[in-house]
Formats: sequence, C-alpha cells, structure tokens
Amino acid sequence: MPNFRLPELPDSSRELLERVVPPPNRPPLLYLAMAANTEILRQYVEGPILSLRGLLHTGQLSPGDRELVILRVTARRGAEHGWGVHVAYFGKTSGLAPSQVEATATDAEPTPPWSARQSATIALADAVADVRALTNEQQRQIDDALDDAERVEILAVASQYLGISAICNVLAIPTEPGAPKMPQPTPLRAQEPRTS
Repeated sequence: MPNFRLPELPDSSRELLERVVPPPNRPPLLYLAMAANTEILRQYVEGPILSLRGLLHTGQLSPGDRELVILRVTARRGAEHGWGVHVAYFGKTSGLAPSQVEATATDAEPTPPWSARQSATIALADAVADVRALTNEQQRQIDDALDDAERVEILAVASQYLGISAICNVLAIPTEPGAPKMPQPTPLRAQEPRTS
C-alpha cells in the first residue's frame, strides 16, 4: 500500500479549512487530502453532509442512528480513518454503547443487543457498503422498523460514506492521530448479507 502524503494546499483551501475547523484545531487528514482541490473541498464542506444544511446538522435521524450507519459503512469498507474519526469525535455522544461501536466492525453481538431498528439500519448500511440489493427478509425487516423518510436518509448517508470510504482507502489515509484503530475489520461479504 502506498504511503499517505499531504498535498500542497492552495491558499483558498487553507482559508476554507480555517472556516470549517478553526485554529488551533487541525483539520482531519481526510479534509487535508481533499484540500488539494479547493472546489472539491468546497463541495464537500458546503454540500449534503457537512454544511449547515447538511445531513449531519438537519437530518431526521437521531445521532445514534446516523453514527451507526457511518460506522458500519466505513468498517465494512475497511476505511479505518473514517471509522476512527467518527468514534473519536461522535462516539461518546451517539448513544451507542462501546460494545455496539466495536460490533460495527467485528460483527460480535453487542451489549445491549441491536434493537430491531438498529438491525434494519445495519441491513441497509451493509447493502450500500456491499453495493447489492436487499434480500426479501431484509426488506421485511426494514419495512417493519423504518418509515420511508428514514430509509431514504439512511441510504443517502450510507452512500455518502461509501464515497468517503473510497477516498480514504485509495489515498491510504492513515488513522487520525488520537483516534482509535478499528478492531478486526469485517471483511466484505457480498455473498453473505446480514439478516438479523
């Protein structure tokens, strides 16, 4: 795997980064990597996820549901950087128990166990991460636990983090300093969809 290197940052990207992550804080490595292209960075921070009108600020999902989607997709795609950043920055406020956070990567049974709603959320996140259709059983599970608006928002967030996972992996962005490493990442199992 190639080594990650920080790109040269145009002044316009530096200014944008300072608005998003004011000094003395350092932007995450993902933001610094994207900052090589100011317009891509601008679309990312002003777009459908991070902007004040984005899903992290205005979505209807609870913080726990949103983080479950993000952690599951990043873990399933092996994007340790994305997973670790979300555990470090949002893990304590998401309402997910530590064993649930770990289970997003390991598939171990967490304590407390996943609720029907969380299992349905995981089924949707896994389908997006695996880029595959839902099974009939998963569709019934989702129909019983989530309404249409929630389903669409989960799909939107999962799809965004599928792309973010690809960026992290292709650029070999390492674990963020101070963020936890992902425990035993779940290998992709497109042929074995999660049904519980």
